[in-house]
Amino acid sequence: MVTQSRRSALALTALGLFVLWALAFDPTAGAKLLPAPTPVGETPIVAVLPTATHAPSQIVTVRAGDTLMALLQRAGLAATPAQAAIDALRRDWDPRELKIGQEIALSLDRGNLTQLRLSPDLHRDLALTRSEDGHYDVTVQPRDLLRVPTRVAGTISSSLFEAARDAGLPLAVLSDVIHAFSFDVDFQREIQPGDSFEVMYDQPVENATGRIVGTGDLVYAAMTLSGRLTQLYRYAPTGGSPAFFNATGAGVKKALLRTPVDGARITSPFGARMHPILGYSAMHQGVDFGVPPGTPIMASGDGVVATAGWEGGYGNLVVLRHEAGYSTAYAHMSRIAKGLRLGTRVHQGDIIGYVGATGLATGPHLHYEVRINDRPVNPMGVRMPAALKLDGRDLAAFQQQIAAIDQRLADLRDRTVAAR
Repeated sequence: MVTQSRRSALALTALGLFVLWALAFDPTAGAKLLPAPTPVGETPIVAVLPTATHAPSQIVTVRAGDTLMALLQRAGLAATPAQAAIDALRRDWDPRELKIGQEIALSLDRGNLTQLRLSPDLHRDLALTRSEDGHYDVTVQPRDLLRVPTRVAGTISSSLFEAARDAGLPLAVLSDVIHAFSFDVDFQREIQPGDSFEVMYDQPVENATGRIVGTGDLVYAAMTLSGRLTQLYRYAPTGGSPAFFNATGAGVKKALLRTPVDGARITSPFGARMHPILGYSAMHQGVDFGVPPGTPIMASGDGVVATAGWEGGYGNLVVLRHEAGYSTAYAHMSRIAKGLRLGTRVHQGDIIGYVGATGLATGPHLHYEVRINDRPVNPMGVRMPAALKLDGRDLAAFQQQIAAIDQRLADLRDRTVAAR
């Protein structure tokens, strides 16, 4: 069975929605759009690219499909010295972690690589130099950065993306906002003109120059949709990874996803309807999502396979059993994911099958059901339980963090008003 993380699945959704905007808006210009960061409570972390002994002869940019070997050879370096340089770098960095768009500064002298400089992440720089005996040495240098709390807010007139762009919110931060809210907000149907957002994130800034470097962590995000305010705070629970929680300490990650396919549109809602094939009125016990054939279908939550096979009018059907009496059903699949069978344990976001039109279906779509104690409920109306809720010492520490974030936001709002 092919699997992928929930975050990867959501990233695909965000990517699809961003394409048109990204074509019209250069993400590298994000720093230019940001207001000058207000240094409220700067936190030193770990200065700029290591100073070169001489100017690089060229700066190469990583392209799609590039390996470090291919990149060095394209720059004019022979395979043997290129491999030696890669082996030296590998002690401190995995060359497979090259990122599209990443820049690498190279200095070559008569076909020999004398120096290479790159920044594998926000926190450090690597400098490779060639010694007189032809060996390569690598120096790791921490970057002298400040994390400057930065607030961006805006009102939506047509779309969240346009409002975020106009307010100067970097694309990477907007992607994090969408991910944080994606369990509760349907961005295709619930965003209305007049809705608003407010975001605070830690902006990395070079201590020596004040230059904005990349984008940091999203700390706080709020959206007011149809007059209802929802606030989310970033917090790392004891022994866990950072995640987002609402003001009561309930995690945003839900036991079940709202929609188990990307880019879905509802073609038939839950409730009584005239059956398109049988020709009489019947209870439609799920929601139909119109998506292209072959679209991957994700498990809505962690669970165990209770059904995986042909089931009459449902066609190829998968039923998953979850905790607390919940179960989900996915019908009309063109095919079920390889290796999926009765008793298989799956995780939220795993691919369990592919959209089709098997059984009683007039065209390719996913028929999706949510059941509580085997009783069908409207998937779009049921309030899914949080996968994690803070308590005890974690809840107390989280409440203290909320107070600190709220105070910092108030300071930034006051400075914004004073600057007008």
